[in-house]
Amino acid sequence: MTTPPASQPGTDAQAGTQTGTTTSTTPSAPVEAPLTDEQIVAVLDAANKKEIDEAQLAQTKGKHKDVKAYARVITQHHTEAKAKQAKLVKKLGITAADSDKSKQLTTETQQAVDQLKALQGPDFDQQFVATMIQDHQKTLDLLDKRILQDAKNAELKTLIEKDLRPTIEKHLKDAEALAQKLTPAGTTGTGATGAQGGATGATGAAGATGAGAQGGTTGGQRAAGAQSGNQAGQTGVTAGSPGGQGGVQPPAATPAAGAGAGTKGAGTTK
Repeated sequence: MTTPPASQPGTDAQAGTQTGTTTSTTPSAPVEAPLTDEQIVAVLDAANKKEIDEAQLAQTKGKHKDVKAYARVITQHHTEAKAKQAKLVKKLGITAADSDKSKQLTTETQQAVDQLKALQGPDFDQQFVATMIQDHQKTLDLLDKRILQDAKNAELKTLIEKDLRPTIEKHLKDAEALAQKLTPAGTTGTGATGAQGGATGATGAAGATGAGAQGGTTGGQRAAGAQSGNQAGQTGVTAGSPGGQGGVQPPAATPAAGAGAGTKGAGTTK
């Protein structure tokens, strides 16, 4: 009886690897079903309601006058959009039907409103405008990528494309411009610390740095041996420069006082 040849570990491992690679698959994202006209109407209702609820809150809680003005425009335009849509839907005999998208918008509305209610003053203003940017960008994407492609009724599609979409786009641009206005300007140093340090160096009122500034300036002019004081004084002058002062004009001092202050400023043991 012939003994079958032993399998080679390397060959078996390679085969196993190839088999695993072949059978391994990555699940693809589920394709969303097209929205019906009835579902589109419900989605648009939910989107309009979201903007109105958030904007009405901003009219009462907003601090910046431009935020309040923007919120009034949002409330007015989306209320008008709802009225136009309701009139057309009644004419066409379409009854709104909920979908996952309209339910999602309803949930997001409550979450956004709750978040805004917890804020005050400038924090509220900035978050409201950020929410408006996000909302209107999402709505534009939804219109372009799904609703305008899925809509079947020609009149409904025309209302969305010619009336609603341009308004949403204008709201987005206005919100982006408002966000720029609300962004705090970059702060610049006032030089207060430097001015204080410089003044101290100029008068030699207190501190080793101040004494060094006085000793350095006068000692450098009057005593060749005050090099250390001059170095310490330079520190005082540099620190004072941003404040616009900085011990550049120290009061007159005797050569002895200058040399002595310079030695103190440098902290040397000469």
